[in-house]
Amino acid sequence: MKKILFFTCAILLSIAGKAQTTVSHPSDDVKPRAISLACANVVFSQPGIRFMHKIRATNPDAAIAVEGLPRGLSWNQQRSLVEGIVEQEGEYHYTVKLTLDGETTLETITLTVSSTLQQPLPFMGWLSWNVVEGDISEQVVKTVADAMVSSGLAAAGYNYLCIDDLWHAAEREAGTNKPLFDTKKFPNGMNAVSDYVHSKGLKFGIYSDGGTHTCAGCFGSYGYEEIDARQYAEWGVDLLKYDYCNAPTDLQTCRKRYKAMGDALKNSGRNILFYMCEWGVREPWKWGAETGATCWRCTYDARDGWKGKNGGVGILQSIEGMKDLWPYSGVNRFNDADMLCIGIHGTGKSSSDLVEGSPGMTQTEYRTQFSLWCMWSSPLSLSFDLRKPISADDLAMMTNREMIALDQDPMGQQAEFIGETDGIQIYAKDLENGDVAIAVLNLNDAERVVKVDFSDIPALDATTTYHLRDLWAGESVGRHTGSYTVSVASHETKVYRFSKCW
Repeated sequence: MKKILFFTCAILLSIAGKAQTTVSHPSDDVKPRAISLACANVVFSQPGIRFMHKIRATNPDAAIAVEGLPRGLSWNQQRSLVEGIVEQEGEYHYTVKLTLDGETTLETITLTVSSTLQQPLPFMGWLSWNVVEGDISEQVVKTVADAMVSSGLAAAGYNYLCIDDLWHAAEREAGTNKPLFDTKKFPNGMNAVSDYVHSKGLKFGIYSDGGTHTCAGCFGSYGYEEIDARQYAEWGVDLLKYDYCNAPTDLQTCRKRYKAMGDALKNSGRNILFYMCEWGVREPWKWGAETGATCWRCTYDARDGWKGKNGGVGILQSIEGMKDLWPYSGVNRFNDADMLCIGIHGTGKSSSDLVEGSPGMTQTEYRTQFSLWCMWSSPLSLSFDLRKPISADDLAMMTNREMIALDQDPMGQQAEFIGETDGIQIYAKDLENGDVAIAVLNLNDAERVVKVDFSDIPALDATTTYHLRDLWAGESVGRHTGSYTVSVASHETKVYRFSKCW
């Protein structure tokens, strides 16, 4: 959530919208090297699970070599990636050698292989802000928890129920400085709320901010990180969404504040997933893992529309913000494209602001949003009003098991952006079992016939025959070698799973 406001919680309860504020990218005082990595250098895997690390340099002309790989991994020079399976848990290191114009740079990669990673798969769940905002309460949480189970969403994998801003009391507890909740909204206490959520087989998430105040003007956690983290643990919290309003904009301070909360959560006595929300302003995909966070927002708040205006983030702006970040994503370090707007249909609160035309999207556009989030391995955070009935089409979209399987693939790869021609974008996602998911997105306002040339996609072999499955139609489209031609409607995304024919 992104709001730059300095009013009290009580006043802000009446504010439904929030303006986007442009924040300049802070410059780093360190002089950049001539050549360096343009990919993750802190990576993760589970033992016995296929691992993939795509290596990229800031200059595409650099020669890349890798040395000192642990047992089970190998260097794929053709695709410039490390891949394989590490069986033994532990921390490993290998070296990437970058050479350009006779100058060589060595970069160390840290690989943690563990069966107890906090977020081996992108989390799935429901966040309250888009349709509830300051109306959050114990009763809302209970109603939503019941609906998540009865609708089948929980069975489909949506197991985090997260409350956002404005759960707070007017101020902290005198003397102890512990965070207090609004007793009118939560009359039986936060433990009663988390206990109810847990009784439904779900996990409970809460919200705070690394500034003096939250985005909606309630007390923030700056200077109280250890106190807050211990209280969240006592309340039975499983996830903390951590915003960055009302805080200094420089990179150094931002990293320090996120690290302070990350360390506090580790010391809290409870395994609390750390969800960083600084909107991508300071490129958290490059350093977020060093704070203890396991996912980070990469854009400002996603709005319920195809195209945003005046700084709003519609689908088009989400694409622009996410499409080139794939070298920085992976297991336990996911790029987050923000809450999904599927099911809102223009009836939200802040989600209806800053969109071109009327808020809401067509079902085709909502399917495109879901397709891209799954291809990107973004957390899947629903945000529609679960206090109301869900349409059959919306529910089918949200629970499409074959699409969710792409998002939840254990190798955790964000789909590689292959390129765009005449308003057609192609994405390719490597999957743990060797399959490849291909997405074809039509940004045009009219239908297009698209020929997908396998030779343009590094993950595919143009001489190999593949069995193609249309994941939205749920049916096979036959065997194909070399290329596949498909008709794609305006704003539609076709998604196929390619499996080699043996």
